[in-house]
Amino acid sequence: MPSYIYDISKSLGFGVRNDAKAMGNGSDADVRAVVGGIQTVNAGTSIFAEAKKTSAVSQTANNAAKYVSKAVNPLLCVASFARVAASDDKPSALVEETCAMSSMFGVEALMKKQFQEGSLLAECKLMKNSINKFNNFCTNTRFLNKFKAGTIGNVIKGLGFILGSISAYSAGHLAGEAIADNTTRKYSFITDNVNKY
Repeated sequence: MPSYIYDISKSLGFGVRNDAKAMGNGSDADVRAVVGGIQTVNAGTSIFAEAKKTSAVSQTANNAAKYVSKAVNPLLCVASFARVAASDDKPSALVEETCAMSSMFGVEALMKKQFQEGSLLAECKLMKNSINKFNNFCTNTRFLNKFKAGTIGNVIKGLGFILGSISAYSAGHLAGEAIADNTTRKYSFITDNVNKY
């Protein structure tokens, strides 16, 4: 299966999303632009490296892209810190961002593990049957059978990873808001009153 397609789908999807966020005027726009740029370039280098497998230039570029991509998660943490720093209610923003980022990184780590060959999810009978039915559907469909075996499945898997990551961030942020509503926001009037005297 061309698993590199999965990496390209993931990098390109995240890159486009972060580039779109960078076009806004949020406090983390600059960091998002850098992150989106790295992810988009990674997708391009993966395609180039696959097309020119024997080229030393493409391999060097691909290795460099992988090295630089390790900066993505720390940069996302910087973007999160920028949102907290720009907030009027920093304690509440810190609670929300901590919950959101923890949830996102936790679910991403779980998905990476479960998307591997031999994982509980991959070995699940229902999953195997679903994949086989999907592959048969693609093979017997006029337009889809032009794609290399597994290509569409890997694109869907890549998009599924993006959806899972975004959903985890949103769910974590909602949980963080609920916690902040019952802690930092609820008792902020006490500290406000103390600061007045």
